[in-house]
Amino acid sequence: MAQRAGLGPRRLKAVAILLLLGLFRSGLGAAGAGAEASCGVVSQARITGGNSAIPGQWPWQVSIVYDGIHVCGGSLVSEQWVLSAAHCFPREHRKEDYEVKLGAHQLGSYTPSAEVRTVAQVISHTSYHHEGSQGDIALLRLSSPITFSRYIRPICLPAANASFPNGLQCTVTGWGHVAPSVSLQSPRPLQQLEVPLISRETCNCLYNINAKPNEPHSIQQDMVCAGYVEGGKDACQGDSGGPLSCPVGGLWYLAGIVSWGDACGAPNRPGVYTLTSSYASWIHHHVAELQPRVVPHIQESQPDINLCSKHLAFNSTPRQGVLGLILLLPLALTLGLLHPWWEH
Repeated sequence: MAQRAGLGPRRLKAVAILLLLGLFRSGLGAAGAGAEASCGVVSQARITGGNSAIPGQWPWQVSIVYDGIHVCGGSLVSEQWVLSAAHCFPREHRKEDYEVKLGAHQLGSYTPSAEVRTVAQVISHTSYHHEGSQGDIALLRLSSPITFSRYIRPICLPAANASFPNGLQCTVTGWGHVAPSVSLQSPRPLQQLEVPLISRETCNCLYNINAKPNEPHSIQQDMVCAGYVEGGKDACQGDSGGPLSCPVGGLWYLAGIVSWGDACGAPNRPGVYTLTSSYASWIHHHVAELQPRVVPHIQESQPDINLCSKHLAFNSTPRQGVLGLILLLPLALTLGLLHPWWEH
């Protein structure tokens, strides 16, 4: 019987080392490529309770500029696409007059990591007609693809069935006003604010407190609220279209888009955002390459109507039969973050 020639101990050891090195290198390559292409990943640690973010902390945040002036925020979702609010792009405005600044930190000073792109296409949802209406969402195609870096990365898009529980602490970011008619001071660093999610039912209840009957607004199915019942922390002029970023399973998801609200930080008036998951199919229809991501289920939402009922107990004004809400300015996002108005 013939005997096979075997590998000696030294050769076996050498082969094993080469195999391990190969696996290690391929693993590193896959991890590196994945990290570069993956969404919702940040290289900087979060600063909770702070107002100013640090460079690279929210790498998907973009500044939308019209005629040289920052007017809205937005979120990078791929190499060439940005999500923002439809009300940031009035029909009478030309796309040629817009620019998108990515990787910026201080709008009032030069940022080496920043990139600027013109806008090749604006796709606004046809359902959007006025402040507080449905469909306040828009897709922007950049003039050329962006190269991801430590300061420029996309955020994850949630799938249609995504569920973010009430009370989840999310973060809203932007360069808007720090108070009504009070601009963010130079060098205008990116602002951040942690806000808890509030259910649609409770948000409707809150907006019905001392509501003006001639200004009816309701929280619709494609909207989500976040903020504080007592007010004081909210968005303001200049941050419409920016991201409401929520952390789930180690990744950040674009749960909402800054849409509208009642003044800046008014009591019983939390910020109202476009619920991104409601438009997952619309996004995919217009940009097939944008694949919404399934959001891991973390916990069941608990009823939060007590946030409103305890305030109603001290409210002597009779409740209106129709839910109403005072819409002074279309919410944008800032130091106290969330309000959709934009500067000219």
